[in-house]
Amino acid sequence: MIDIVNLLNLQGELFLLLAAGFYFRKRVVGEGFEKGLTDVILDLILPCNIVASFQIEMNAQLLRSTFSILAVSMVNQLVCLALGAALYRLRPRDKWPVMKYGTLCSNAGFLGMPVAEGIWGSQGVMLASVYLIPQRIFMWSAGVGFFHREKKNVAMKLLTNPCILASAAGLVLMAAQAGLPPFLDKTIHALGQCNTGMSMFLIGMIASRIKLRDFLDPDVLYLCAIRLILIPLLVYLGCLLFAMDQLTTGVAVILAAMPVAGTSAVLAAKYDAAPEYAASAVAASTVLSLIAIPVWGLILS
Repeated sequence: MIDIVNLLNLQGELFLLLAAGFYFRKRVVGEGFEKGLTDVILDLILPCNIVASFQIEMNAQLLRSTFSILAVSMVNQLVCLALGAALYRLRPRDKWPVMKYGTLCSNAGFLGMPVAEGIWGSQGVMLASVYLIPQRIFMWSAGVGFFHREKKNVAMKLLTNPCILASAAGLVLMAAQAGLPPFLDKTIHALGQCNTGMSMFLIGMIASRIKLRDFLDPDVLYLCAIRLILIPLLVYLGCLLFAMDQLTTGVAVILAAMPVAGTSAVLAAKYDAAPEYAASAVAASTVLSLIAIPVWGLILS
C-alpha cells in the first residue's frame, strides 16, 4: 500500500526542487548548463544510483517481483508501440514522430526513479531500474526510428549505455550478494544520492520553457492524456488481471504515469520534426504529472 501522506510530502519536496531549477534557468544559467547537467545525470549520477539500489538482500518475493515487473514493462512497451500506430492518424502528420515517441518513451528515468525511491526506498529504485530496461531498448531502436529510419549501431548504443551497464552490474552484484570495496561503495552511494535533487532541478529547467498556450494546444493535451491517464490505466488493469503483488503493481503504475521523455525534444530538434511541439509536450506533461502522480497514488493506496 502507498502511504498517501508520504507521497504528498514527497511531491512537495519534488515541487520545490523543480521550482529551484525553474528559477535558476530563468535567472542564472543558460542552455549550455542544462545540456551539461543532463549528461552528468545520465552518464554518472543515475548509473551510480542504479548500482547502489541493487545492493540489497535478495529473497524469493523480491526475485518474483523483479521478473514480474520486467514482464509488465516489456508488454507495456509493445502496447505503447501499438497505441502510437493507432491513435494519431487524425493528428497533423508532422507531429507523428513526437507523438509516437512520447507514447513509447516516458521520463521515468529522471522523474520516476526519485519518486520510486521516495515511496519504496532501495527496493523501489531496484525494480524501477529493471522496469526501465525494455524502455531503454525500445528508445534506442523503434523510438529513434520514428525520427530517423536509419538505425545504425543500435546494439552498440545499447551495450555502451551507462544505465544499461549499471543495471547489468547491479544484477550481477545482487545475484552474487557481493559487496564492493568500501571506498568505491561510498563513492557510488554519495553520487547516487544526488539523483533526486539534480533530476528534479533539471526537470524544473525544462519546465521553465512552458507557456500558457502550451496547455491550450489540443495536440499537447491529447498526448498528455495518453501518457498520464490511458497508459497507466492499462498497466493497472493488466496488473489486476494477472494478480500482481502490490509492490510490482505500485512501481509499474507510477512509472507508467510519467511524463513525455525529455529526449523527444532533443530528437525533434535534431531532425526538425515539430521541435516546438515536442518541447511543449515535455513541459506540459511534466507539470501535469505533478497532479497525475498523487491521483494514481490515491488509486493504489
